[in-house]
Amino acid sequence: MHARGRRALLPVGAAVVLALTSCGGDGGDGVADPAAALESAGQLLDEASSVRFTVDGSDLPDSGTVVVAAEGVAVPPDSFDGEIRIRSGALPATIPVVSVDGRLWAQLPLTDGYEEITADDIDFGDPGALIDPEQGVSSLLTAGSDVTSAGQVRVDGDVYDQVESVLPGKTVDRILAISDPGAEIQATWALDPESGRLRRATLTGAFYPGGEQTYTVRLDDYDAPAEISAPTG
Repeated sequence: MHARGRRALLPVGAAVVLALTSCGGDGGDGVADPAAALESAGQLLDEASSVRFTVDGSDLPDSGTVVVAAEGVAVPPDSFDGEIRIRSGALPATIPVVSVDGRLWAQLPLTDGYEEITADDIDFGDPGALIDPEQGVSSLLTAGSDVTSAGQVRVDGDVYDQVESVLPGKTVDRILAISDPGAEIQATWALDPESGRLRRATLTGAFYPGGEQTYTVRLDDYDAPAEISAPTG
């Protein structure tokens, strides 16, 4: 397990204030300082004791091995318990996975128990990295260029502030495998206007050859009780 350091945190009150919107309706102006809002959302994610992640892909290739979706609970600094759904040709499979301290286990199709694997075996970044403050989603929030406010959006009845940025592919590749790490990824971040927390990330780019695909990452159930340990078999 490699050593990690956390960024110095702003006082929570100041962090929330940075993410407040200037107006509260759908299609409003959004955040006044988008870069500060992303930094605040990253710090709030780093402070969370657990988060539920849901990942869904769209515009995915019809051939080859493709990660269709993933979901599970992440606990800092780098643990995850959930499942990854893949498709190889026309054959779908759901693979339960557990990641703890940089080690990854999976229950592969047609097997009875967990075995230790590498992230390359499932063509996905180590899902434990989703919550890692040094290489996970919170680090992506501050890794982009061309950071701009994109107003507000309504999702399932909830209104979020949107911020857009452009991410280096090699940075995103740490948690979502990319065919061309040299390519740029377009990111749209949806932030809760009251808490400042990140609730959705939409990432579009060359995850697979031959075009652009989109992965949408949803974050829910911040700080719900959760413990993750290595599987015993």
